[in-house]
Amino acid sequence: MVSSKLVGLLKFFRKEERLDQLIDGLLYCNTPESYRLSGMEGVGDPNESCVHSYRESRGDVQATFEIDGHALEGLTAVTIHMGERKDMWLHCWFALDMPTNDDELIMLVDDLNCVRKAFGRHYAFLPRGSLTEFVNRVRLLYDGDFDRGRVLYSDDTKKWSVGCKSNAYSYQREYRFGFGQCKTTSTKALPLAYDAGFSDLLMKNPSIRATGTETKNVWFHLDKNDCYCNPDS
Repeated sequence: MVSSKLVGLLKFFRKEERLDQLIDGLLYCNTPESYRLSGMEGVGDPNESCVHSYRESRGDVQATFEIDGHALEGLTAVTIHMGERKDMWLHCWFALDMPTNDDELIMLVDDLNCVRKAFGRHYAFLPRGSLTEFVNRVRLLYDGDFDRGRVLYSDDTKKWSVGCKSNAYSYQREYRFGFGQCKTTSTKALPLAYDAGFSDLLMKNPSIRATGTETKNVWFHLDKNDCYCNPDS
């Protein structure tokens, strides 16, 4: 179900050519392991799509794992999932909701600027009215499991999975697409190509702004150079 507040989805890039590739039809999907191993602020999450992970190569403190009271030795990688949801190739966006008050507005701008710092200032914008068509197209690109929707955020580690992350990442307001089931320790991305492209659905670096009903002053503004707000406008 799509939130009534949803304006659209945003996807940020450091390199303009990556943005152009998406508009031309290239859907680049990363594995959870690539995020687990990434040390980049905002990008890396050692527990992406899982309850807990241990990686010797990551320099993690050695943990003790036991089965029926017997310690397992020589482990270099451990990934713990809860339930049936396993690792999928991921394609991730930012869900842009319309703020209902000044507090939500300020939080939105703070969150956007954090995401822009981590992922880049170039962006694709998928308007809400084009979301259904975008979903219909991308679900045809992979012959296997497909899922999509907003990520939930929680401090309860038992809930962490492909659809739920730590509250520490809630500023990312993530809406993700998941494809298939990849190997837990794989870092090989999955490129998917829609030959006709998405130029009829996606907008490149558009200026997005909201103005006050009475004052007509700029309440919210986003472009590739700036993101700011004027509460009480």
